[in-house]
Amino acid sequence: MLVPEENLGVVILTNAESAGAFDSILFHILDYSFALPPTDWIAAFKAADAEQQNEAEEVTQKQNTGRAADSKPSLSAEKYAGTYTDPWYGPVTIRIENEKLIFAMDHTPNAVADLQHWQYDTFKAHFRDRTIEDAFVSFALNPDASVNHFTMVAVSPLADFSFDYQDLYFTPRQPAK
Repeated sequence: MLVPEENLGVVILTNAESAGAFDSILFHILDYSFALPPTDWIAAFKAADAEQQNEAEEVTQKQNTGRAADSKPSLSAEKYAGTYTDPWYGPVTIRIENEKLIFAMDHTPNAVADLQHWQYDTFKAHFRDRTIEDAFVSFALNPDASVNHFTMVAVSPLADFSFDYQDLYFTPRQPAK
């Protein structure tokens, strides 16, 4: 953080991904630098994090209670399998492995997920690398029951902004002529 009018610059380097960890260090330094009364920033960020977790759990509970758990996919698993492409991201592959659908983002080797039917033509992608946020994968079909495209959205509202699934639009890759 730069505070030019006070001739102050603060850089926090950490190998943690918790914003609350380095923000609490930053705000302790700023409190000291500006002779402000001390605040327990660790507790403040911990409380804010707990509130976000509770809100996320409420969203997840609403998702679970609102879902049509008895619905079935429109297609057999084999018909969802294939190579799809997004103009920005590139190719992804959906394949069958041990009678289950597996989703793999071709340019991101660790982004492999087990697809579990959620409702209708929507599946939940449970990424094997748990640092990658789970996503809903929703298929749209053509009148002939072929896949037109699919989109994704993060399951949790706490998903980091870098999981920009909502910006992806995958269409079936056409075979080379």
